[in-house]
Amino acid sequence: MLWPYCSKIFSFKKVAVVLILRQILSYICCAFLAVLFSTAALSAPLWLEAKGEGSPTIIFISGNGNDASVWKGIEPHLRKVGAQTVIYDRAGLGNSPLWEGPYTVEGEAEDLQAALTTHGVSGPIILVAHSYGGYIASLLAENMVQVKGLVFVDAGIPADMSLQLADYVLAEYTPRFEALEKAAPELAKAIIPVVKAYPTTAKRMRTVSIPEHLPVIDILAETSWVQDETIVSQMRMAHANFVAASPNRSSLFAKGSGHNVMKDKPRYVIEAITRILEQLR
Repeated sequence: MLWPYCSKIFSFKKVAVVLILRQILSYICCAFLAVLFSTAALSAPLWLEAKGEGSPTIIFISGNGNDASVWKGIEPHLRKVGAQTVIYDRAGLGNSPLWEGPYTVEGEAEDLQAALTTHGVSGPIILVAHSYGGYIASLLAENMVQVKGLVFVDAGIPADMSLQLADYVLAEYTPRFEALEKAAPELAKAIIPVVKAYPTTAKRMRTVSIPEHLPVIDILAETSWVQDETIVSQMRMAHANFVAASPNRSSLFAKGSGHNVMKDKPRYVIEAITRILEQLR
């Protein structure tokens, strides 16, 4: 007489076990897909060097193809006025290994944020970004409350990363990939994926907004890295509108400078950072 009841109990337990196993498998599948399609950090343990003492901390972000050495004529001057400086090599450049997985600009920003945490760099922070580094800085400014000011050094801002610019970059640099791979294969591994991702980066930048309360100095070089005058005009207008959108933003024209303002006219960069420091102290 007990068998029907035992059978029902056994059947119920069997169903429960099956449901639990299905739930566990569902979690595993979701986790696998999340890893597979994630646009999170690129998992590159970045080389980073912090020097000096004081506050705020000034973090320098380089453009494509450049390691931290491009700031060697700038960052020592800022330590003399009592600020800590941080330089780092972006993934695949200088002393930092190449990232793992597909490239995303979000991954670059998150890897830098992770490196800052690992090295105990908290805040307040001033970001100084050159060229493509401006897009990385923009993501950090939007997401990190520790960011208290920015200096863009002929750098990209969210509004200037148009689909037209992305098309220009692909058309201009794709024909050079083969020569770069032959001449500097390791450098090519760090540069080519960034260039190929420009359309995706352009779409991502359209969703980024730099808080209007942050003090920003936008340095523009007299000679742009872009050769197409129509796109240069569009970029200039985007920067002008960006500055006009907040009383906390100002622009600085680096007369006589090419794209690498920190090398051509370093005084503009030093003066701009010093002005932000004075505002925050």
